[in-house]
Amino acid sequence: MLKKLYLTLIAAVIFSFSCLAGTQLSPSFQAGHNISDIQYRWTLAEAKALALQRNPGIAQAKAGIERATALLRQAEAAYWPTLDMNASVTRMRDRATRPLNDYDNNTRYGLGLEAQWLLFDGFQRKFESLAAKYGLESSTQAHYDVQRLLLQAVSSAFYAALLAQDSMEIAKQDADFNAILLEDAKKRHAGGVAPPSEVLNFELQVSLARVDYIASERGWQSAMVILAALLAVSEEQIWRKVELVPPSAELLQYEISLPKLLDYALRQRPDLLMADNAILRCQAAVQAQRASWYPRISLFSDYSYEREGSLRFNRHLDRNVSFGVALNWNLFEGHRTSAAIAAAEAELQAAVQSKQSLLLEIESELRRKLLAWDSSRHQQVLQEEIFSTATRIRDLVHQEYLGGTTTITRLNEAQSDVTKSAVARSSSYVQVLNNLEQLAASSGLILKDDYLQELGEKISND
Repeated sequence: MLKKLYLTLIAAVIFSFSCLAGTQLSPSFQAGHNISDIQYRWTLAEAKALALQRNPGIAQAKAGIERATALLRQAEAAYWPTLDMNASVTRMRDRATRPLNDYDNNTRYGLGLEAQWLLFDGFQRKFESLAAKYGLESSTQAHYDVQRLLLQAVSSAFYAALLAQDSMEIAKQDADFNAILLEDAKKRHAGGVAPPSEVLNFELQVSLARVDYIASERGWQSAMVILAALLAVSEEQIWRKVELVPPSAELLQYEISLPKLLDYALRQRPDLLMADNAILRCQAAVQAQRASWYPRISLFSDYSYEREGSLRFNRHLDRNVSFGVALNWNLFEGHRTSAAIAAAEAELQAAVQSKQSLLLEIESELRRKLLAWDSSRHQQVLQEEIFSTATRIRDLVHQEYLGGTTTITRLNEAQSDVTKSAVARSSSYVQVLNNLEQLAASSGLILKDDYLQELGEKISND
């Protein structure tokens, strides 16, 4: 249930990424990111910590551990003897005990203690306790897996929001640049140098930036709503109160080792450890069912008082004491035990195949995400170069426009290229970081505070 929830949230975040990557997003000119309104500045690490503290899914997983602990105590209780107190009042009107036609009319009172201690049950208690123990370990790993999926969703939501935040700044710079050109065109027009079309052109560019702002605000708000939901933060207009702090650019310099990731995932990924415990639990269940073929041996004792017509028991005359050893061995029950064993063995085979399927899925997932990370890293390098080139071209065209050697159309194209390349550069930068987090989540390393040291090695600048 929890896994489906986080997969749904991740899908929503991926949709946000796709929307943001294809749209030139703009800042809030009036009510968007007002510095005076900002109350929280979140890093990715702080967002993760908040999610682990406040998300109700974590509390639900902890409740699962408590339940499994109680089931283990319940299974281990079978090793202890049982002690029962019993009391009875019996009214008897028995004609068969009398030679004449009148009834045997009396009341019998009883009070006593009965103890029983199971000594041998074909090791059923042992294997049921083992199954409960593996169930507890599975619940513990399920708790870690919920954390893994939650941190994965938080990372995706954080980077989607960070991309929107960065795109807002890019669009603000675009709007500011066109606003400067608009003011210059108005002055030139007033002096009779520039035609009215130039003024209208830059007014159009500023208006387009305002239209982009609407899309930008929508993208930022949507991303922050998703992130706030994961962090269990419920505040009105949370997007006005938060600024996201981008991680260090040093993260772009890491080299990733696939064998290292696979080795760690096979040893530490929680859902794989859950699969191992499921196999062990099924093996214990098979042995527990086979215990029905063996006899059951138990000690019993009874200490009681019984008296007719009065509750005033006589310590010597009304006392009954019995004790002994009982053996019970079922010889036939319609192949019920064989059927139960067959069902348990089928569950064992299903658990084994489920683990094999999970192993293939993990390996495929890591390979795909490593390819995505490597591709995004190369794209990011190229996008840096493209942005730098587009900026230089725009600056040259701007000077040519001011000198009257190029057209306003060419300046519009050059500025549009700068804005597009800036958005693509930001998207590629964020995508590298997000892919790095996805690799950490798929390997299970995301659960460690220092996972970057184990995820890969930083490239030396020497």
